[in-house]
Amino acid sequence: MFKVPARFLAVIAFVCLLASNVEATENGQTSYPVGVNTVLNGILPPPGETQFYNYTLYYDANKFAGPHGESFLPGFQLNAFIDAPRVVHTWGATLGPFTMSSGVIVPLVHLWADTPGGSGKRTGIGDIILEPLFIGYSTPSQSFFAYFTTEISVPSGSYSANRVANTGRNIYALMPQLSTTWFPTPAVEVSTTTLVEISSRNSATRYHSGAVAELEYLVGYSLNSKLQLGLQGFLLKQFADDDVNGTPVGEDGFRGQAVAVGPQLRYMWSQAAGIVFKYQREFAVRNRPQGNKLWIELCFPL
Repeated sequence: MFKVPARFLAVIAFVCLLASNVEATENGQTSYPVGVNTVLNGILPPPGETQFYNYTLYYDANKFAGPHGESFLPGFQLNAFIDAPRVVHTWGATLGPFTMSSGVIVPLVHLWADTPGGSGKRTGIGDIILEPLFIGYSTPSQSFFAYFTTEISVPSGSYSANRVANTGRNIYALMPQLSTTWFPTPAVEVSTTTLVEISSRNSATRYHSGAVAELEYLVGYSLNSKLQLGLQGFLLKQFADDDVNGTPVGEDGFRGQAVAVGPQLRYMWSQAAGIVFKYQREFAVRNRPQGNKLWIELCFPL
């Protein structure tokens, strides 16, 4: 069976680069904003209450890593600024110890990309992420919190296969995930989010991105009731091949991976309102952009 060379496909893929993700596969991207969930991951609003979140990301990458970590695309550079408002409401009804919540995320994206296939920039709404149902749980002692949900990314951002920069991916994606937060002591927080992303085929390019697994984590220590210092990051591993019309991409299926780690500072001015600053440096990257992420995350009740 004929296999399209991975280097050629990587260049073609970046001609339809998608900003709402800047993160694998087609173009080294995922619909899930990798690295976002490192703050009280398993905690949802109490029943009957609504919480507003805002995630601001600046991402800078001057390398697209190949299958062995080498620089794969000469002259590659990617800069993205993303602001993603999110609203989550927890319904008043409960199922025994379980709560039910719903939410929505609407990313606003500015992207600039320079690739062997050309350069481009674009600003606009990215692919909206729907969160129709969270199933939440907490222990009576309030020392452990968790929720399960399946997020749905819908192709709402602007897309054209002939553009270098797009704000949408032109696909649907399902992202089942489990998030937890554990307080082994009142001052120590251990939070994780584990998820899998499964994408539909891009109807414009016939490219199908392989499934990806990811773990996000935080180990934090509170100096007092307001200020927390933490170490956080993520691990990403693609476990299914990318393909075009059923033909795997390259010898390794263009399977992406990445690891990131960095410091985090959280300041809470009330029990449900605060701000987070964090930095993530990517390494051990394969078949995707490699760079640095700066985040500012904000939350407060509505």
